[in-house]
Amino acid sequence: MKDMSSGTTSPRKVMFVSVGQTPRADLIGEMLANLDMPIEAMELGALDGLSRHEIDELRVRQGETSIVTRLADNSEIVVSKPRIGERMARLVAGFKPNEFDLVVILSTGLFRDFESTCPTVNAQRALESAVISLAAQGSSVGLIQPLEQQIVELDIPALQPYRITASHAVDGDRASLARALFDLAECEIIVLNSVSFSEADREMAAKVTGKPVVLARRIISSAIRLLLYRPQPISLPGMSGEFAERVNRLTPRERQVMSLASEGLSNKAIARQLGISPKTVEIHRSHVMAKMEVTSSAALIRLVIQAGHP
Repeated sequence: MKDMSSGTTSPRKVMFVSVGQTPRADLIGEMLANLDMPIEAMELGALDGLSRHEIDELRVRQGETSIVTRLADNSEIVVSKPRIGERMARLVAGFKPNEFDLVVILSTGLFRDFESTCPTVNAQRALESAVISLAAQGSSVGLIQPLEQQIVELDIPALQPYRITASHAVDGDRASLARALFDLAECEIIVLNSVSFSEADREMAAKVTGKPVVLARRIISSAIRLLLYRPQPISLPGMSGEFAERVNRLTPRERQVMSLASEGLSNKAIARQLGISPKTVEIHRSHVMAKMEVTSSAALIRLVIQAGHP
C-alpha cells in the first residue's frame, strides 16, 4: 500500500485497487486533480510484491480472456483476466469493515462483483451500466478496447440486445485512436473502454468525431464525488445547474445509494457495502428517483453520465 497524497482538512481515505503494480500516478493523479476535495489516496496493485516468475505465471494462456496492465517499470503485460480477477477479489475481501471511506476497483475488464464491506466503485460495473443506459435509447455505441484480441473476447451478456461495435487503440497513440474512430464512424456514441485512456484521448476523439465520448476515468470520478461528498451543496466544474440543484436535494446517504445503484447493484449488494438493511436501501432509492425527477434506473444513469461528460 502506498500513501500518494493527503489533504489538510479531514481527508477521506480512498483505496485504489489496480490490476498491475503501483504506483499508477498517470491514472490516479489525473482523477485526483479533478476531485475538489481532500483525499488520502492509497494504492494496492494485484501484482505488487510478486517476483518476476510469479508475475509470468499470471500471463494469459491459450483459451483464457485477457487484460492488459502496467508494471512498476512502466512496461505492459497481458495477464489472465479470470486469474487476476480472483486475486483482486481476495485483496478486496481482506479489507476490514469501514477501513476505508471508499474502495475503487480500477479495471474496466473484470466482469464480476467484488465482496466488500466498504463502499466500493467497480469501474467495470459503472461503465457497463453507462453503456447499457446509452444503448437503450436506441443509440449505436462504439467501444474502443486497448487490445485487438479483446474485440473477439468481448462477451458482455447484458449488451447483446443492443447495437454495439468494437475496435481497438493504444492509449496515448493518436494514430491508432484515429484508426479506431474511423472503424466506428457509423456509431452515435463512443466509449473509451479502459481506464488507461486519458482525458487527452477523450478530447481528441470528441474533436475528431463531434460525437459524445464517454471516458471511464470520468465515470469513476463522478461516482467518487457522489459517494464521498459531505452534506454541503455540490457545485462542480462542468456540472449543469439543473443537475446540481437536484443532487443537492439528496442526503449524503441518498447520494451514496444513487451512485451504487448507477452501477446496477442490487439493494442487497448496496446494503452490504453501506452497512444498512436492503429495506432501507429500497426507501433511499425511492427518494432518489423522486428527488432526481426520473422514473427509471436507466434514466438515472443517463443523468449521472451527462453530469460527468458536459
